[in-house]
Amino acid sequence: MLFQTTAIAQTHASLREQLQSWLIPRKRQHQMRIARSIQVNGHYRHFNESIITGDRITMTYDEPLQLAYVPETPHLKICYEDDDLLIVDKPAGIKTHPNQPGETGTLMNQAAAYLAPSPALITHRLDMATSGLLVIAKNPLAQAIINRQLATRSMHRDYLAVVQRGIAQKGCIRAAIGRDPEDKRKRMIRPDGFPAVTHYRRIAETSTTATVLLQLETGRTHQIRVHLASIGYPIIGDPLYTDLSSEPRMRLHAYQVRLTKPLSDEEITVISPTPF
Repeated sequence: MLFQTTAIAQTHASLREQLQSWLIPRKRQHQMRIARSIQVNGHYRHFNESIITGDRITMTYDEPLQLAYVPETPHLKICYEDDDLLIVDKPAGIKTHPNQPGETGTLMNQAAAYLAPSPALITHRLDMATSGLLVIAKNPLAQAIINRQLATRSMHRDYLAVVQRGIAQKGCIRAAIGRDPEDKRKRMIRPDGFPAVTHYRRIAETSTTATVLLQLETGRTHQIRVHLASIGYPIIGDPLYTDLSSEPRMRLHAYQVRLTKPLSDEEITVISPTPF
């Protein structure tokens, strides 16, 4: 599939320096340089040549894509959209993406129908029981840039969770997470797991519960759920890491996303009100 993206230069620098500041992966830069498919104001420009603020940079590239999702009637709550990104509010109880070809009933199936004929490209995921903001890319370049922002921690995802009263005012949980050998659905704290770091701060408290704000340094599967359970404060309503209760849902919500719009220096913050 052929893609073309245009952006406005925001610095007096070389073309290479501008592409690097936008976090365009070096492999993609190399492909476009070899193909001579980057133009500045309508003309090919070598990467070491200077550009100035306001120059129009057009990038054309070919990306073989397979249709990963079966399109389904979209019922999306859209919180933000531009030429490169779609940010939606995922309800609790729906999977982010299929686990096998042809699977339906996921949010990405709906996004595929909404964005067609453009692709719907995943950048991160939320557990089925978690609600909140999900960032979807509309083209491979935007997907790569968001993935770089996640890797460099320049994109921030903030969560709210409700636990039993008594959790400390603030803290940092550093504990490696790996698979639970007795239950393939679950993760657990284990020394041979992947490093994981979660920061939390109590922001409200009632006679029985506390609401905590959580920020991640890493993005392991079930990280918040496992970390809070490991210090004795599992999320209320968690179907895997706490005793079953009458709660209709797990009280974990991805309420805020902060990122830089691809191919710009504009920072945006998107917020989803907590549904519990």
